[in-house]
Amino acid sequence: MKLRLYRKNLIKGNIAISVDRVKDNSNTFSSLFDDELKRVIIHGVLHFMGFNDKTDDEKSLIRKKEDSALEMFHVKQ
Repeated sequence: MKLRLYRKNLIKGNIAISVDRVKDNSNTFSSLFDDELKRVIIHGVLHFMGFNDKTDDEKSLIRKKEDSALEMFHVKQ
């Protein structure tokens, strides 16, 4: 992931997503492909926001943040 400050208070960067990895993860964790894709996108955005996942505590926190963000996709309309 490449991240750099772009103009005042704007962030410009890229999130690379492996469709094969998303497929594998969805099978491994018995989740829908679309749900796993959302999780991976959210995970990348959280990294942009400064969250890391190197330590067990960081992994736990970023997973909670992912779960919280995923709940926003399940709003019935």
